[in-house]
Amino acid sequence: MTKTRQLIYAVVLNRGFLLFPLVLISLLVGSITAEDIRYLLGHMDQHGYQKVIENESTITILLIGFGAIMDGRKIFSKRMLESKNDPTLEQHSALNATSEYYGFMLIVIGIAIEIVDQITRYLRTFNIDIMAFEAIFSLVFNVIALIVMLKAAYRIAAIDIEEHQL
Repeated sequence: MTKTRQLIYAVVLNRGFLLFPLVLISLLVGSITAEDIRYLLGHMDQHGYQKVIENESTITILLIGFGAIMDGRKIFSKRMLESKNDPTLEQHSALNATSEYYGFMLIVIGIAIEIVDQITRYLRTFNIDIMAFEAIFSLVFNVIALIVMLKAAYRIAAIDIEEHQL
């Protein structure tokens, strides 16, 4: 295995590779959640909230994409470590299982947010004002996404470092 390939595997299989984006995306989702609350409390007009909706679409893509990366970590570690029959493959199993579970959850949440977004866009074509409905659903899904991401970050960070050497 080349040095470059070893470096790539070392970075991708490191728990920090999962934690940094989780925290970053959590901050982004938290800011969108705060904007939803501002709109529902009447501190933002519809024009301002429309920009929040556009930003939320980008964050939905991040949720789905990073969820897929987390979900695929198991495959990546098996490819790298099974080729050498590495004894650390078993040590990665707890992190792989955690990553796979929470990655799937992020994909489901991202798809649910996108489904609600597409339904509300369709209803807006009939000049139905459903911004409050959209803000409530956005708030609920964003809070669920925050809980899942923070729980995933805690579980990934709390995996015994000494035992797993990750």
